[in-house]
Amino acid sequence: MGKYTVVVSRRADEMLIRHARFLAQVRVSAARRMTSEFADVLDELEQNPYQFPAELDYNLPGGTYRKALFSKWYKAIFSVAENTVYLGFTEK
Repeated sequence: MGKYTVVVSRRADEMLIRHARFLAQVRVSAARRMTSEFADVLDELEQNPYQFPAELDYNLPGGTYRKALFSKWYKAIFSVAENTVYLGFTEK
C-alpha cells in the first residue's frame, strides 16, 4: 500500500474506458499497453506524486497541478492535497 490515496475523477475514468475501447477496436495490444501504463502511473502516484513535473499549461493555475505522461498520447493531470492525489485525464 502506498503513502498516498489516489482518487480518479469520474470524467477521467470514463475517458480512459472510452479510449481503451476505441484502441481495442484498432489493436487490442495497444489498448492493453495503454491501460497497463495507466495502472503503472497509478502505482507511482501512490508512492510519490511529487516525482512528476509541474503542469505548465497557461490555462491552469500555476503551481497547482502536476502531470504524468503515458502511452505516448495521454496525460494524467493531478493535484495533491495532504495524502490524497486527485487525478484528471486529458489527451496530450
